[in-house]
Amino acid sequence: MRRFIMYTVAIALIGVVSGVAAEPQQSRAFGRWGQVWGTWVWTINNQLPALVTLHIDGTVSVSDGRMFGGLQPNSTIRLTPLHGVWERTGFQSIGGTSLYLLFDATTGVLLAWGRSRVSITFADDFDHFQGKMFVETLPCAAGPPVSCPDPLAAGAKWVPNANVPADGLPISATRLERVPAGPLP
Repeated sequence: MRRFIMYTVAIALIGVVSGVAAEPQQSRAFGRWGQVWGTWVWTINNQLPALVTLHIDGTVSVSDGRMFGGLQPNSTIRLTPLHGVWERTGFQSIGGTSLYLLFDATTGVLLAWGRSRVSITFADDFDHFQGKMFVETLPCAAGPPVSCPDPLAAGAKWVPNANVPADGLPISATRLERVPAGPLP
């Protein structure tokens, strides 16, 4: 009797597992809220690339094309990676804020805090988005020692980036998908 029960459980388990394995991959637009977290290949004005990861816990990690000079290879300004937060603002939209540090590459001196604020709307498939980005700096006082204001203080004097239009920079992104391992075709 015990052996019969074990065989029955094993057969039932195999049936359940094979049924789950046969299910097609569910769209990321499932349920009431689509899946927005994941890694994105993002561009600003279809030029400057970035890798953006929206983590499920509401945090953001960004490696930006400006970290090593961006579109101006002779630029002396360097950025750290961006770290931030995001939250839903609607069914297909999120807003986010990220902070980073700006350095003079020739002297290594910390120049300012940087802040990026975004408003993003996802396509129906939740594999693409478009939006606007606003960029500001919070200058540090020259040293020594260098002294930087608190970027979280309500009265912090953020300065809009002069190269960013008043209505924001257009941004767009596509979700990074797994590419099977193996030789290239």
